Amino acid sequence: MEQRKTVYICGPLTELSPELQEKTKRFYEHLANLCAEMTECRAFVPHEHYDPIKNAVFTPQEVDAAERKQVCERTSLLLVIAVAPSWGGGIEVEMANRSGIPVIILCERNKLEQRKISRLLRGNPAVVSVIPYNTEEEVIEKLREELKNYKDRL
Repeated sequence: MEQRKTVYICGPLTELSPELQEKTKRFYEHLANLCAEMTECRAFVPHEHYDPIKNAVFTPQEVDAAERKQVCERTSLLLVIAVAPSWGGGIEVEMANRSGIPVIILCERNKLEQRKISRLLRGNPAVVSVIPYNTEEEVIEKLREELKNYKDRL
């Protein structure tokens, strides 16, 4: 039986401070739970499988192979959470592009207005929407509405 494709949540983690890492993980998990509510299938959240601290035993090559397979073969929609710079996030976006997977970017409104969200990222052909927000509550509501546009894909 073929595994159901899921939303994939992509964003920085490795270089964040421990405090920001915990806050960011909770945010990713909140978004994954929203996806479960909207699609009856919880989003894939990489840190729940390959956390750089808790799962440090995985080699870089193992993480790449596993996440590449997840993005390219098991993902229906990629959500980019642009809360801080991320080398890995850009790689995941290009994997999605090469695999025909749409990408939605969620970013803090002030960072977008201050041009702190990469034009290269925003200009990737896979990007179908950029959702600026001021609060976590606001982005949850905006994403809830946006996901309705992809119901047939999810």
